[in-house]
Amino acid sequence: MRSESPKWPPKSRIIFSEEARRALKKPAGQLVKGRPDEVAEKVKRIILKEKPSKLVFVGDYTSRKLVDAGLRADLYVIDGKTERKPVKLFDVNEFRVERVKNDPGTLNPEAVEKLHELLRDEELRDTVLFVEGEEDLLTLAAMLSAPDGSIIVYGQPGEGNVIVRVNEDARRYAERILEINRRSMKEK
Repeated sequence: MRSESPKWPPKSRIIFSEEARRALKKPAGQLVKGRPDEVAEKVKRIILKEKPSKLVFVGDYTSRKLVDAGLRADLYVIDGKTERKPVKLFDVNEFRVERVKNDPGTLNPEAVEKLHELLRDEELRDTVLFVEGEEDLLTLAAMLSAPDGSIIVYGQPGEGNVIVRVNEDARRYAERILEINRRSMKEK
């Protein structure tokens, strides 16, 4: 089951500490390495075999490569940037588009609430969550909001893609990161 905790989605902004950001540098799931086109094909084979209940792509480059490989996600979380540089890799015209603001290094409660709402929608298909700011940390929020059996795919810079299979272990991972962040922010 997805998180139904009264603490999730959060009611106030979460600012991530350096300690929490360091912890997030490690892949949160299965790292698929290789050249970009090889990675996309490997990810495609895994997704077609596993048939996730919801499929979420996070990042403009990741989304573009996986769409080019013939995959369609239920939800694309993009910000119009790759490695913090503006890009137009992903044409949103053929999709339903929702817009949110999420400052870099944070989880904005409105952005997390919209993501949570989208992932609870049984009819979610071909939807873009366009983030003004930065989308990366919304991967963590998706791990807490997506239903069991979902797959989240995000990019691991310079290495490939990470496949997160949403289940209790994935939620515990996300909760551990949030706890590391709470502790390190209290120590400041």
